Amino acid sequence: MIRFGYAKEDITPRRGIPLCGYFTPRPNVGMHDPLQVKAAVFECNGVKTGIVSFDLCEVDRTVFTRFITALKAVGISYADDILFTATHTHTGPYVCNLFGDDPVDDNYMTELTAKVVSAVGKADMSLADAELFVGRSECTTLAFNRRFWMKDGGVLTNPGKLNPNIVKPEGGIDAEIPFAAVKQDGLVRLIIANISNHTDTIGDEMVSADWPGRMEREVQNRLGYDVQVMTLIAPQGNINHFNVETDFDQTNYAEACRIGKGYAEALLSMLYTAKPVDVDEIKIFSEEFEAPAYKVTDAEYAESKKILDEIGEVSMQDAKDNTSEGIAAGNLFVKKFFAQRVVDNRDKPMTEKRIERMTSIHFGKALGIVSMPAEPFIELGLAVKKASPFPFTMVAALGQGAFGYIGLPEHYERGGGYETRPSPTAPDHNLAPKLIEIGIRLINK
Repeated sequence: MIRFGYAKEDITPRRGIPLCGYFTPRPNVGMHDPLQVKAAVFECNGVKTGIVSFDLCEVDRTVFTRFITALKAVGISYADDILFTATHTHTGPYVCNLFGDDPVDDNYMTELTAKVVSAVGKADMSLADAELFVGRSECTTLAFNRRFWMKDGGVLTNPGKLNPNIVKPEGGIDAEIPFAAVKQDGLVRLIIANISNHTDTIGDEMVSADWPGRMEREVQNRLGYDVQVMTLIAPQGNINHFNVETDFDQTNYAEACRIGKGYAEALLSMLYTAKPVDVDEIKIFSEEFEAPAYKVTDAEYAESKKILDEIGEVSMQDAKDNTSEGIAAGNLFVKKFFAQRVVDNRDKPMTEKRIERMTSIHFGKALGIVSMPAEPFIELGLAVKKASPFPFTMVAALGQGAFGYIGLPEHYERGGGYETRPSPTAPDHNLAPKLIEIGIRLINK
């Protein structure tokens, strides 16, 4: 038998605080729907752990260390054993530096820290007997590999809809949706869903939790009461929602609602099949490791310097239209942005040793959850799940840290997409095998 407690707090920023997710900040002009921090605390035989999820783009090691310190200060002794993760919404505020000197609002960070302490504290105080159920669904129609082999022999990210030069996707998707349901007092109180897709469907300047928030609302509407839904984003660094075989507009709030409803349907269609888990113990394991930054070659540096000299100043229109599709579209602002990032890799290098953490939580012998920092490609998560001894395994990307995309070495050799481009903080191209090794080791302890 386990004990379970849950609480949440509203972390919607005030109007005007810049939104994170693209190459330049955009001050928000309002709200589609609220952002939340959600805290689930579990206890078994005196061992406590928790999962804290944020409707934010990312939470790096510096930020979650701040949360741990604040939690310990109020007596949450197991703060080091909490898994912190973000849903990666691109319509939430900055809480850490994504591209350098980003506009993190100090007052918002103070409020956010207090909300984390409040949510975890309330969840801890509400611990009561509960049952854990596990299940599995899948969805093959809402996520797509966003890197494509092109007719020129190269690979390109987001090449544009109906592009006649597309040959085929570089890889596949992870359609599996492992989920857990917590029952208390005869009702499902929480659903934890592990879904591989990018959380970037809206593209405007309004605050939103994107499709995870809409998924939760649809689940609640369908079940008829306010069951809470926590989305653990699975590895998705090379995945998004764009179907390039159509000209359907997929950058708007309506698309977030459509995708949220689709994933809600996938969850609810299999919720009745969830099996009870006999949790006789909870185990938590963590491992720290160095995640060095990539060092650009002389050729990469010289080429980028040349691009910067050739482009010069860019127009205001180029600076405004700077989404991830800008590379394929030939947007000069985006081209200059990435060239500058390569130059900064050498001229403004990361000087401190970067130490990251991965955490694994084991619920008996049925469910294992392992975190991966940053935005790993799906291949990393699939490798860990394949080697897992648990019948149900979740891999939580953007967990315990954030520092860019992590592809396999061959993805960097092919290049082409913005995920593989150098920056001052982009990881070494051989980091993925290490993360796979650590993930497999943690899930098998």
